[in-house]
Amino acid sequence: MKNITLNIGGQERIFYFGLGFLGNLLETENIQLHEISEKLLKNSYKWMPLVMYHSLAWGYIRKNENVPFNVLDVADWIDELESFDDVEVVLRLNEDGTNETTTVKLQTVVKTYFTAFWDSINKNVPVQEDSKKKVTKK
Repeated sequence: MKNITLNIGGQERIFYFGLGFLGNLLETENIQLHEISEKLLKNSYKWMPLVMYHSLAWGYIRKNENVPFNVLDVADWIDELESFDDVEVVLRLNEDGTNETTTVKLQTVVKTYFTAFWDSINKNVPVQEDSKKKVTKK
């Protein structure tokens, strides 16, 4: 099972990725997969802790255990983090097809989490080869 262990809220915690977590996130928040990045861009202050909450909570849900924290706890844990990294963020796509970006400070744990999150969705995805067969004349 894909997961990452990060120190947040004063503890080492396991954040899960994969189908179960994603399905639960999409269903609970009533969104589609392609909307995650849009939601994060529009209001990262709400959606970063929310995505991380669902990822962390999945470890308890899959074992049919009560989740001993809520999304507000995760937001508080993020607020308490003191280590930051510079991150380039896309603000908008310009008419000429270029991205307008800026550099922001982001908590190291949050950056590490979202790097692993996007990698879990985008990397190691098999590439489907062209399955069309060529027609030849006899």
